[in-house]
Amino acid sequence: MGIPFNSLKTQLAPYHTEFRQAFEDILDRGWFLMGPEVDAFETEFAAWLNLKHAVTVGNGTDGLILALRALKLKKGDEVILPSHTALPCYHAVLAAGATPVFAEIEEAYYTLSPASVERMITPRTKAVMAVHLYGQCCDLGPLRELCSSHKIPLLEDCAQSHGAVYNGAKAGQTGDIAAFSFYPTKNLGALGDGGAVVCNSDDLAEHLRLLKQYGEAHRYESVTPGLNSRMDEMQAAFLRIRLQHLADETAKRQAIAKAYTEALSDCPQVTPPAVRRGCEHVYHLYVIRAERRDELMAALKEQGIGTAIHYPIPGHRQTLFANGETPFSADDLSITERIAGEILSLPMYPGLEESEIHTVCNAIRAFYGKSSR
Repeated sequence: MGIPFNSLKTQLAPYHTEFRQAFEDILDRGWFLMGPEVDAFETEFAAWLNLKHAVTVGNGTDGLILALRALKLKKGDEVILPSHTALPCYHAVLAAGATPVFAEIEEAYYTLSPASVERMITPRTKAVMAVHLYGQCCDLGPLRELCSSHKIPLLEDCAQSHGAVYNGAKAGQTGDIAAFSFYPTKNLGALGDGGAVVCNSDDLAEHLRLLKQYGEAHRYESVTPGLNSRMDEMQAAFLRIRLQHLADETAKRQAIAKAYTEALSDCPQVTPPAVRRGCEHVYHLYVIRAERRDELMAALKEQGIGTAIHYPIPGHRQTLFANGETPFSADDLSITERIAGEILSLPMYPGLEESEIHTVCNAIRAFYGKSSR
C-alpha cells in the first residue's frame, strides 16, 4: 500500500524509547495487573478530564456495558442511541439486557439528533447514549436539557473523541457517565486493548469497581453479578506515556484535516467534515461525503491509497435485527441511510506526510476531472 489508511508503526515510532523503559520497569517490578501503573493512569486520566473518578476496564465495549449496568438497567428498558455508529454501541445495550432505540443523526455533523431523541423518548427510556463520532461531540447542550427534564441518565460514548471539546467542556465531562476506548487506533490508544468509565458520582464509581471484578466487595465475596474486565499494567503504562503527547498528536490531526479541506475546497463532488460552532474536532477520522463513492474508493485503491467506510450498514439494518428475535425501535432514519452510501474515510494519523496528503487529494481531484494543486 503506497499510502495506508492508518500506520501505527509510523504514529508510535517517536515513543519507542519511553515504551521500552516502561516495559523494563514493569518486568523488573513483577506486578502485571491492578498495580501502581493502573492506579496512576486512573488518577491522571480523571485529572485530565477534571472529573473525580476514572475506572479502567478491559476494553471500550466493556466500558459501555458496565456503564449501562451501573445505571441499573433491566429487561424492557430502552436506550436511545444513533443508528449511524459502530457495532459495539448496540451490542453493549443488548449485553446490558436493554433494548436499543435507534435515533436519527444531524446531517451536517453525523452525530445524534436531539430532535430525534425527543421523538423517541417513552416511559421505558432509561438512558441516552450520545456517541461522539469521528472526533466531534454531539450537540450536548440540548441532549443534556432533554435528559435532565425527563430524568434520564446521559451516557457519553467517547471512544472516538479523546480531547474533543463542546462549548468549553471536554468529551466525557457533560454526561452522568462516560466510556472511553483505548483500542490501538484510537487518538489515545494502547498497544493492546483497554477502556475506562469516568464520572463524578461516588456511588456510580463504587458500583463500577464492583462490576468490573466479579462483583467483589471483599476478596472472594461477590455481592452482585460482575465481569472480569481489568486493564493490565503494561497498557496503563503505555497510556500514561501517550496521554502526555496527546495534545501534540491532536494538533497534527487538526493540521492534516485543514490541509485536506483546503485542497478539496473547489471540488463540489466532495463534502468535507463540518465542525460544530463552539466545538473542537479532534479528527479520529477524516470523513468526506463523495459522489460515486464506491467508484472513487476503487480508484484510490488502484493507486495504493487506503480508505475505509465508517459505517456502511446502519444499526437498524443489521442482520442481527432482521428476524425479529431481538427487539428494537427506530425513528425515521432517512438521513442515516443516505449518508451510509456516501461517506468515505481518508488516511488520517499523526505522521502522515504533507506530500501524501497532496497525493490523496490530487487523486480525488483527478477522479472528478479536476487539475492537481
